[in-house]
Amino acid sequence: MALLPQRNATASNSSNILLDVKKGNQQARNEFIWQNQERFYAIAFLATGDPDVATQLTIMAFKNVFAALHQSNPKQLSSAGAEWLSQFIVDACAEFHMQYSAPPPANPTTDPSADGSAQMDWETTVILGPQRVKRCLAGLPEEQRNAYVLRHQLGLTYDQVAAVLNQNPDNILAWLFRARVQIVKGLGRG
Repeated sequence: MALLPQRNATASNSSNILLDVKKGNQQARNEFIWQNQERFYAIAFLATGDPDVATQLTIMAFKNVFAALHQSNPKQLSSAGAEWLSQFIVDACAEFHMQYSAPPPANPTTDPSADGSAQMDWETTVILGPQRVKRCLAGLPEEQRNAYVLRHQLGLTYDQVAAVLNQNPDNILAWLFRARVQIVKGLGRG
C-alpha cells in the first residue's frame, strides 16, 4: 500500500469536491475553501506584502472561482485543476499590480543566458531535509526567495510567478536559477 495518495486519487477527490460545490453543498464549499485558503493567501501576500490587501485578494479570487465554477464542468477540470485554480489568485494579483504598481520592466534587469537559467527547468530535491532547505531559503535575497517559494512550494508556473511578482519572466528565470544554486551550495555545506 502506498504511503501517499496517488495523483489520480487527489485529482478525483478535487473533482468530486468541485462537483459538490457546484451543486450547492455548503459543507463541500467550506472544505474547498479550507483546503485552498492558505495557498491563496500566501500567493497574495508575496505579491502585495500587505496582510489586509492579501486577504481581500484571496476573497476576490474565491468569489471568481465560484462564479467560474457555475460556468464549467468540474469533471473536465480534474486534470488541470491546480493550474486552473491557481490562475484565479494570479489574476487577482495581476489586477492589483495593474492598479497600484508600476508596470513590470520591459527588458530584463538580468541576463538569463549569462548564467544558464534560460534553459534550466530543475526541481530542487529535498532528500537532505526540508529544515536545511528552509535555512538556505532564509539566506536568499527577497526576490529570489519569493520566486522560489511561488514556483517550488506553491506550484505556480513561470508565467504565473512573473505575474504575481510583477516582473519580466526572464528575471524570474534568473532569480530561480540563482536561488537554486545558492540552495544547493547551502545543502552541500550541511
